[in-house]
Amino acid sequence: MDKSQLLGSLTAFALILTPALPFSAFGANEVEEVVVTGTRREARSIGDSPAPVDVISGSDFVNQGSGDLQDMIRTLVPSFNVNTQPISDAATLVRPANLRGLPPDDMLVLTNGKRRHRGAVISFLGGGVADGAQGADISAMPAIALKKVEVLRDGAAAQYGSDAIAGIMNFV
Repeated sequence: MDKSQLLGSLTAFALILTPALPFSAFGANEVEEVVVTGTRREARSIGDSPAPVDVISGSDFVNQGSGDLQDMIRTLVPSFNVNTQPISDAATLVRPANLRGLPPDDMLVLTNGKRRHRGAVISFLGGGVADGAQGADISAMPAIALKKVEVLRDGAAAQYGSDAIAGIMNFV
């Protein structure tokens, strides 16, 4: 074996071992600290919340003159609107409700803290911002079965996603 082959073999062997040297330099007993940050928060009371949360009790619903849940909420919650549909199909039964003048699909509706599915009927208001939007069917919930309704009249999209831009309604 001549010197050039020996030098080439040693160089190749040295290059193969070079990346392994820094890994062997670390001690086997060193522990690296990992910090995990999550978005799920512990429950807190409404008094601790910096956001404007309205709590409507079940007795407030009993004292209302209307039997329709959406009309009851409209009289008790500021900036909550219910529109009637100009067409006579399923959209007249599933009236879209909006918060703060935004489309119905920008309001997150929760039932006991769980997301409520959106309705299957697409709303048509005749050229408004809510055309093509579909929100949850709030009128399907019986008002007599509710203990309370919590309404967050502020955007919470950073915590709950893009369907909470207008706010959140939690039916308990």
